[in-house]
Amino acid sequence: MTGGIAPCVLIVDDSSMMRSLLSRLLDSDRDADGGARWQIVGTAPDGRAAVAQARDLRPDLCLLDLEMPVMGGLEALPAIRAVSDAAVVVVSSIAGPGSAERRACLMAGASAVVAKPSGAVSADLAEVSGRAILAAMRAALAVPGEG
Repeated sequence: MTGGIAPCVLIVDDSSMMRSLLSRLLDSDRDADGGARWQIVGTAPDGRAAVAQARDLRPDLCLLDLEMPVMGGLEALPAIRAVSDAAVVVVSSIAGPGSAERRACLMAGASAVVAKPSGAVSADLAEVSGRAILAAMRAALAVPGEG
């Protein structure tokens, strides 16, 4: 995370399409010299796999969905925090401003909660949500953004 090394990220979402979109978003975020700002060290389809990967891979940050099979994000969040020092940014369509889910995530140790778009995901994600996700990630790790 320091000395020019890109922070390591674990992406957790039950949707393979969303994992792919988030991966592309992070891959497209480059510094002024064209270097990667983020290193994706793993992806997980559910909370149980996320906890194991957070323990084993030691990411700097986890992007975490809430609605997942096996173990949901709200259950996984404190378990991830227990086995890892990773910052956790929740990306969810159900944790909107003022929601009980948003409050629960923040109380459980999430660094930020960002709304995940529903419907036509790719266009929205690349624009508004993508910028919000990257900004939340940078803030969680105190990583400088674009000039």
